[in-house]
Amino acid sequence: MITVPLSEWNDIKKRLNDIQKKVETLYNRETDYVSISELSEWLNISRTTIWRLRSEGKIKTYLIGGKMVANKDEIQTLLNEGKI
Repeated sequence: MITVPLSEWNDIKKRLNDIQKKVETLYNRETDYVSISELSEWLNISRTTIWRLRSEGKIKTYLIGGKMVANKDEIQTLLNEGKI
């Protein structure tokens, strides 16, 4: 059994609640994400090219659940604007 002061326990509970809200927000989003492999197929470019575009700051990626993904809407906007 581990004991902690009440103030620390309340701080831990608050942090866990904040994390829970962030996770719920991620799950409830209507935004679609694609994996790097799916993005490669969609754009018909190699994964190496995607990583190059990412390192150049042209494509933004996110780490969600330990998986690197890209926002479909952001990619579509970049395509429409001719930036990639």
